[in-house]
Amino acid sequence: MNQYKYKLFGRFKGRKKTTIIPELNTDKYSLDIKRDINQKNFNILDIGSGSGENALYLSKKYPDSLIITCELFEDGNINLTKEIIKNNINNIKLYRGNVLEFLDKANVQNIFNEVWILFPDPWPKIRHHKRRLINNFFLVNLYLYIKISGKLFIASDSSDYIFSILNNINSNKVLYSWKNQKVELWDYSYLSLPETKFYKKALKSNRKSMFFELSRI
Repeated sequence: MNQYKYKLFGRFKGRKKTTIIPELNTDKYSLDIKRDINQKNFNILDIGSGSGENALYLSKKYPDSLIITCELFEDGNINLTKEIIKNNINNIKLYRGNVLEFLDKANVQNIFNEVWILFPDPWPKIRHHKRRLINNFFLVNLYLYIKISGKLFIASDSSDYIFSILNNINSNKVLYSWKNQKVELWDYSYLSLPETKFYKKALKSNRKSMFFELSRI
């Protein structure tokens, strides 16, 4: 196996020291792939879930679904676990690792009804573009795990990354149908979607956020 296949970049912990409450057993809310994933259920994958704003939003919208978050950032997982406990939520499971590693471990096609990727790291420097999650390889690989007519949702506030995503969508139009091409359907600020940490940062910097809704063909 290529040792760099699952390599991730960026910080896994916040710059400030995180205090972990002793009784906060985050393992209790971790995903058990063999036990928790049932192909027949309504399954949602939230990639790069951050502090869990979108997962919490989805848990209310789809109370009978299983929401799997995929996040390595320790502080975000702790924050989400606290909210799960506080609100007595039982339909969110956490996977702490690389999404490519998760998909390989799951090794079951046609799992997800919906996949969400809100504000992935844009890696703005040209020399870092290869680190971006969304590319042709990823879209082709992810296609295998989305159920027929399942949805893929993506949001970004980086104009350069948006252009790259558009090119990747066009390159894979035999796999995905782009459903929301009107401005009132792709402008994030017009939509009833969670105001994540990175969306709020985009607002403060006057950057427009674009939302993509794709359907697996």
